[in-house]
Amino acid sequence: MKLPMMLRAITPLAIVWAIAIATDLHASAHTISRPVSGKIERLAQSSQQQADRLLTAGNQKFNNQDYAGAIADFTSAIQLTPNFEKAIYNRAVAHGLAGNKQQAIADYSQVIQLNPRNIASYFNRAVAREQLGDKQGALSDLDRAIALDPRYAEAYLNRGNLLQASGDFAGAIANFSQAIAAKPNRADAYLNRGLAKYKSGDRAGAIADYNRAIEVDPNYYLAYNNRAWTRSEAGDNSGALADYDRAIFLQERSANALNSNYYISFYNRANLRLKLGDERGAVADYDRTIQLKPDYAAAYNNRGLARRKLNNLQGAISDFSKTIELTTDAADAYYNRAAARKLLQDRAGATKDFQMAAKLYRQQGNKNESNNALNLVWQLQNQR
Repeated sequence: MKLPMMLRAITPLAIVWAIAIATDLHASAHTISRPVSGKIERLAQSSQQQADRLLTAGNQKFNNQDYAGAIADFTSAIQLTPNFEKAIYNRAVAHGLAGNKQQAIADYSQVIQLNPRNIASYFNRAVAREQLGDKQGALSDLDRAIALDPRYAEAYLNRGNLLQASGDFAGAIANFSQAIAAKPNRADAYLNRGLAKYKSGDRAGAIADYNRAIEVDPNYYLAYNNRAWTRSEAGDNSGALADYDRAIFLQERSANALNSNYYISFYNRANLRLKLGDERGAVADYDRTIQLKPDYAAAYNNRGLARRKLNNLQGAISDFSKTIELTTDAADAYYNRAAARKLLQDRAGATKDFQMAAKLYRQQGNKNESNNALNLVWQLQNQR
């Protein structure tokens, strides 16, 4: 049977937003020249005072998560004082959190033009660029932020994540190490360095970093999840199960138990249980995975395999069908459903599914699996 275990720890780019709002009353980017007459001076002061009040009002709306209102106030402040650095910066942050990435980038660029040493603008512009798929632009901004502050741990962390995503594990490890040197108690830096070490083949180094992440933060469930996966690969199944149990316990007692990664530990523990022959335990964990992430195709496929081993063929077929519904690249699910239908003596259904599996395998360039499925079609068609 085809079992896409997909047990790898899922750690998305840990892009960190520097969302500190500037609350100083006056921008310091430019020195304002003395006006020629007292009347003009009073008008200039009045405009700045109005802009200051708008900045304060915008900050209050921002803190209440009224980003549209904050943007409107910051924009009004900028219209009164076009080089108002803090208002432009705060509008950029509000745009970013409101999902307006291009506008955020434009505002950060304006801040940088006014003040080329505004480190937060380089960092935040890197975040926005990464989110829009501009990896090189993001790396360039992070390079600049680090040049301005060689101990900027968050910039090293994000640059490491970008390099890891591009396959430069050595570069990622070096950056995570720099983040750790700047802030030795950053558990996420140890976690990400551990993952980079794992991907570069250094499993012992990975476990050491996961251990250190747990020492720094004993409630860091992702570190338990990743260590479990690495232990399982090394043959320490009991240690892996204990780590998955701990990861799940920590998430269940958390006030944020429905976080976006919660399903991972259940799914990974289910796969390990299936591997160890505990099909009933695996089904229970796949059930929980699906409850938390109803569109996770792999969980349906693998639950189907567990159900098949428990001789629940109809349940298995239902799971394989759901997998096919959720993904356009479901060669394994077609193959698995065909095998279950074959056991139920549904020769027509099995033949059709094996044929589809063969076609999809061929499209993937998997000639051996395609030929295997076609051989099974031939056997079914020539059965007496």
